[in-house]
Parts: sequence; C-alpha cells; structure tokens
Amino acid sequence: MSNFTITIVGSGVIGTSMGLALKQHSDPPRLVTHDKELGNGKAAVKKGAFDKAEWNLINACEQANLIILAIPLNGIRPTLEAIAPYLKEGVVISDTCRSKEPTLAWANQLLPDHIHFVGGNPVVYPAGSGHENAAADLFKGRLYCLTPASSANEEAVQVLVNLLGLLGAEPFFLDAAEHDGLITATEHLPNLLSVALLNALTQQKSWREIRKLAGGLFQQASSGATGDPDALVGNFLENKETLVHWLDRYMAQLNQLRALLVADNDKAEELAQTVDKAVVARLNWLQDFEKGAFTDPELATTRFEAPGLLSQMIGFGGLRKRNPSSDKK
Repeated sequence: MSNFTITIVGSGVIGTSMGLALKQHSDPPRLVTHDKELGNGKAAVKKGAFDKAEWNLINACEQANLIILAIPLNGIRPTLEAIAPYLKEGVVISDTCRSKEPTLAWANQLLPDHIHFVGGNPVVYPAGSGHENAAADLFKGRLYCLTPASSANEEAVQVLVNLLGLLGAEPFFLDAAEHDGLITATEHLPNLLSVALLNALTQQKSWREIRKLAGGLFQQASSGATGDPDALVGNFLENKETLVHWLDRYMAQLNQLRALLVADNDKAEELAQTVDKAVVARLNWLQDFEKGAFTDPELATTRFEAPGLLSQMIGFGGLRKRNPSSDKK
C-alpha cells in the first residue's frame, strides 16, 4: 500500500465510489473515511472502499495528503472551520459540491496559505445517495469539473488531475462563476421545478386519486424533490440570482405552450413543431450522455498509467504556499 493518505469526508455514494475506484489499483493509497454517521463509514469499509473509518473528524484529516469533502454544500464551511488549524502543511483539499463560488470563497477565507484548495464537481448520476449505491466505475469516462481559484497552486491542481486519472474521469476546467451558472440550469432548476410540480398536485383535493395513477414518468419529473431539504434550500439561496434568470426563461416557455394550447387547432402545427424540437434535442443529448461523448478530442487531458500517477501524487509534499496576497475576507 502507498504511504500517500487520502481522507474522504462523507461515506455516501460519491465518497464510497471514489474509494472503490482507487482500491482497484495494484498499489492504492491509504484510504480513510469520516462520516457523521459512523455506521456509514464502517459499512463503506466493509464494502472494501476504505482501510479505516475514523469517528473523529480531526483525526481523520490531520495526517492526510489529500482530503475530499464529499458532503453537501451546507456542511463545507463548518468542516473547513473545524479542520483548518490541524492540517499538515501542503495538504490539498477538494470538494464534490454542485456550487463552486461559495466553496472557493470559504476556502480562501478559512484556510491558511500552506493549504491548497481546488474545487471539484463530478458530473455523475448514481442510482441513489447512500453507500449501498456506490460503484467503482461511477466516474469512468465521465466529466469531472475542476474550478481552481486564481491563487491555486499548479502542483495542487495536478494532484487533482492525477486523482481523476485513477478514477477514470475526464477533467473539465471551468471558472467557478461559469460553472455555477451552468449547473444551476441543469441541477437547481430541475430541483425547483420538481418542488413546484409536487406542491401544485399534492395541494389539490384530487391528489388522493391522482397519486394512484402516478407512474414512472411522474417519478422522473418529481425526482428533483429528493434528499435533504436544507441542502436543497441552501443550493437555491446560494444561486438565487442565476436561478431566477433560468426560472424566468422556463416560465416564458410555459407561457408560450399555454398560448399554443388555448389557440385550439389554429396553432396545432406550431405546437407539434415545438414538441418535436424538444424530443429531438433530448434524444441527441441522451445519446451523447450515454456514450460520454462530451470531451473535445483536441482538449483531452493526457492519460498516464496508474503507477505514474501515484508516484507523482506521493511526491507533492513540498508544495509552495498559496499566494499570500490573496485577500481573506
């Protein structure tokens, strides 16, 4: 086993899948997990994803070379506050949240200059959120967004790129603001629409009958209203300006469809064309998604063999400090 220690905070589907993927290599790093529910960590160890489940957050992180915060957005700030004074010099920290501007801001505010933070977001869609849904191939061929801060150390960024190589993922570099604008359209907006759909139907007297006929399509359309309500609200509020932007455009589409419906048969052809355009667009996207065909060949990151990646990661302990001129708010 390598002397390089990776601590993954959070033993859910993302953190446990990372552990399983890394354990597939012939000389994997030492893998430690911490979860606020110790039973989840122990179950992930039993599943073969980690070497140890540490009940104490500080103990789990203080000797780590790389820390991945695989937890919801509302847990990032308190976790950084708790571990910041105890981390060894040169440690690299990343997260897996859908929102990147707040995580980078908190890291810049709370972490000392000898600690390196690189934002991350794996673009994967597991079957569920628990460790029982984890899979070693969850990241294989999938995009993994990296959003380095302007003060990010190049070697620290390379550590994350190397990690993605071990996971089988494709690095996709984005500015944090650009990332959050795009992810709001594809994640937070569908979450909000699911909330609206459920509230619109369940508040009707006829819901007792409606629910009996609801099937797979309703399950898909309402799936955004799942998970921790506080985490959902946190995402909505952190991205509220962009979310309102996309919500306005969605409402414009609804109003257009409503106008076509109430026009009786006069607008039937236009309605058919509008629906056809959406069906074709979804089919094209779905084909690309299932093939993982979103990587531009000319922008693809060079692939390394796993032993080379591990040896590069092990040697990064002397990383220089972050730019001390970075403002801490």
